[in-house]
Amino acid sequence: MKNFIKYTLLFLVLVFSSTSCEDELDVIPETAVASSSVFETQEGAILALNGAYTFLKLKGIYGTDFAIIGDAASDNGKIPSDRESAGGNSDRMPHAYLLNLNANTTTLLWQDAYILINNVNAILENIENVSDITESVKSRIIAESKVLRAYAHFCLTQVFAQDYNFTVDQSHLGVPIITETGIENKPARNTVGEVFDFIFSEMNSAISILENASDLSRSGSSYHFLDYYAALSLRARMHFYTANYPAALTDANTVINQGGYNLIDNYTTGFYPSSGLGDLEFINEWTGTEIVQSESIFQLYINEAGETTTTNRSIIDIYTSNNGNAAHAISDDLYDLYEPNDLRLNWYKIENTDQHVFKYPGDFGAAPDDTPYSVIRLTELILMKAEIEARNSQDETARTLVNLITARSNASAITSSGPALIEDIITERRKELAFEGNRLFDLKRLQRGFTRNDCSADICTLDYPNDLYAWPIPQAEFNGNPNMDQNNY
Repeated sequence: MKNFIKYTLLFLVLVFSSTSCEDELDVIPETAVASSSVFETQEGAILALNGAYTFLKLKGIYGTDFAIIGDAASDNGKIPSDRESAGGNSDRMPHAYLLNLNANTTTLLWQDAYILINNVNAILENIENVSDITESVKSRIIAESKVLRAYAHFCLTQVFAQDYNFTVDQSHLGVPIITETGIENKPARNTVGEVFDFIFSEMNSAISILENASDLSRSGSSYHFLDYYAALSLRARMHFYTANYPAALTDANTVINQGGYNLIDNYTTGFYPSSGLGDLEFINEWTGTEIVQSESIFQLYINEAGETTTTNRSIIDIYTSNNGNAAHAISDDLYDLYEPNDLRLNWYKIENTDQHVFKYPGDFGAAPDDTPYSVIRLTELILMKAEIEARNSQDETARTLVNLITARSNASAITSSGPALIEDIITERRKELAFEGNRLFDLKRLQRGFTRNDCSADICTLDYPNDLYAWPIPQAEFNGNPNMDQNNY
């Protein structure tokens, strides 16, 4: 941890040229040193919290790595045959699909997640020093910070540890729990059970605050920040991936029934110009700076032109890039699951010779290939509830829920029952949430391997259990830290 935390002391940029509401999400590059004066005022503390969200957009998390791994390292993706040399560079993550892992392939995810954690730790350590802060604002800042810290630990555990139920008592190794700033830390890895105990303690504490918390005054749509329903949704996801289905259902029900979100009635197709590719047909709701607005629960902010940090532009380069530079594409294994009239096929288009992913069309914000990214949306909660209800033998309820998704996609209604219904919902989840970073973690949750029939890698079949489901800890963590243990890979 020493090697990565030293970077986090180059604290999140919270020195603003202006304190107007329009600038509340602007940040200077992440390598700038924060002024200690940041925590002297309530306004500075709010800006510190707003800036912490920027770290979710770093390349290691939703900028590229974590957003890509869930599909590329499963049976959803493949390396396209029409990729040119730029698509093969190491920063385009060919190792994610090839499963050619070593102790340097996952450095950015580990580093950037702990940068986020350390910066949130700094907020929590300094919040009591803010002289003019009200109790309601302080509580809100603490709550949002705790959710961010918990979620960063969750993302790390998803990649660097085996699934929650890999051992009966969750005694297998997870990731280090870090709750203090510092450059001399030499932490050992906590068990997965310990990590999730910490995660749920953080989430429970935060949600109890957020349930009655007042909003903070800041720019941006409400779903750019964590509120009560966003935190509940993330906790539902966490329970779901631990296979605690009753707890996941409770949280999902609250969000679905009380959150005020609505599914888009119909996916409609339109035309969106993409430089060099002509007019491509897309699903309209994914072609704006605010995607699937009525069902967005937590979505990352898009920086506007002239701002200093960009959002998710690497996803565009990895999935869609002119002249065949895209590094990852959709496999026939996934593509062939869609019916011919399914509107969601418009997420995929032939770029040169292969089908490529155009779910994130870009051309927004500070750079031409900026794109929004939905961390979690109502659709996921609907499908989560459907699967759990099917597991509870509530087949009619489960079918009603899943067919909300099939109907708007112009896909055939699901009519199965029992175990077949559960499998159909899992397949529908795979299709609807494709390239939103879920598939690998669903396979781990379900304790399943996979077979790639459309395969351009040496590893076309991965059985469960498998060492490759727990990615290697970066080598830098072992430099000067005798307490760190490595995964098998």
